[in-house]
Amino acid sequence: MAVTANQILERRGASPTLVAGTAAAVALYQNTMAFYDASTGYVTSDDNGGANAFAGIVYQECDNSAGSAGDLSVELITDGVVLLTGSGFSQATVGDAIYASDNYTATASSSSTSLVGRATEYVSATQVWVAIQTDV
Repeated sequence: MAVTANQILERRGASPTLVAGTAAAVALYQNTMAFYDASTGYVTSDDNGGANAFAGIVYQECDNSAGSAGDLSVELITDGVVLLTGSGFSQATVGDAIYASDNYTATASSSSTSLVGRATEYVSATQVWVAIQTDV
C-alpha cells in the first residue's frame, strides 16, 4: 500500500546525490521510493504499474501538490543499501532483483513493478536490505 506520510528508513552508505524536478500535483514523502514519470520525465511517487523507472529514495519531503511540473526539486538518494519492507522474502531472496509495487512496498516479483536493486541481506519475511540501482 502506498504511504502518504514521511517514513523512517535504515540505510548504509547512502547519501543524497541527485536533485530532480517534481511532477505537477505530487507530494513526495521522506524515505519513500520515487520514480521518473515515463511521459513527462519528472519525479513522482507512482510507479505506474512498472512503467515508471525507479529514481531513488526521497531524502527530504517535497510537497509540490499545489504546483506545476518542475516548480520544485527533490533530493534523492541514488546509491547505497537500504532496508525495504514488503512480503514473501526468504534467505533465497539474497542476490535476487527487488522491485517496487508502490512508493513503499518492495517485492521479488517483476510483474507490473519497477526495478529497485538487488537483495544483499535477508532480515525477515517482510524485510530485506537492498543495494539500490538507479542506472538501469
